[in-house]
Amino acid sequence: MFTANTFLRSGASAALISLLLFLTGCASAPPKEALSKADVAIQNAERAGASQYEPQLLSSARTKLDRAKKNMADEENDEARRMAEQALAEATLANAKAEAAKQAEQANEMKKAIDALKQETSRASEAQ
Repeated sequence: MFTANTFLRSGASAALISLLLFLTGCASAPPKEALSKADVAIQNAERAGASQYEPQLLSSARTKLDRAKKNMADEENDEARRMAEQALAEATLANAKAEAAKQAEQANEMKKAIDALKQETSRASEAQ
């Protein structure tokens, strides 16, 4: 016989199954593209000289990428995506800071060369 209690139990079971199916469907996909972008950004930062100019920032980006890979392996995709995005941001910043430091060094070298030329020119004009 179909009673109210049986109806409630079957309704609760159906609701639970629906909820589980919904939550499984909401699970985010592995952030492979985000990890790939972060990895490329780290390689670019290394080529730009971030190992020399911004070693701590580059190291932090590498650590976060490693965490992202571990999180993805553990199927913690939202956390993996967040770590990959942070790694990308830090690697991009390290790249920009390394480029700026190299440009500042080049500007300083050019300033020294200009100062040397000025001194040489003033000596040459004094000698005449």
